[in-house]
Amino acid sequence: MAIQAAATRAPRGTKILAQAFFEAADGIPEPQRDAVVKAALAAIRDQLKDTLAKAKVTKAKTKAAAGKAAPSRRPKAAAPPAKKQRAVVAKGKKAAVAPKARKAIAKPASKPSAKPVRKAAVKPAPETASEPAAV
Repeated sequence: MAIQAAATRAPRGTKILAQAFFEAADGIPEPQRDAVVKAALAAIRDQLKDTLAKAKVTKAKTKAAAGKAAPSRRPKAAAPPAKKQRAVVAKGKKAAVAPKARKAIAKPASKPSAKPVRKAAVKPAPETASEPAAV
């Protein structure tokens, strides 16, 4: 035997609306009541479908507008290109560096750095009392 899931609760106000519908239906003469109730239910169903369709269209428009706004941000900068490696030319037992790379290696920095480097100063240690206190 399959156990049925518990019925979900109807939204607040459902009972009041149903009672109002049936009270209004009771005011209609008996011979016309069936046709009027069916037509009323059909009109309610159509109006609910229209409302849901409008809600879907509105949701789609807001989603499309949000999608268009996102690409306006700047894309992230690409990573810098990789550095070129120096060409190594083999000569006999030793390997030599290519001439262009040799110039870059041979030149020491001709300008001193803008800020001179401060040397750490050595502070003398504080003297400790080596004599016992007099009583």
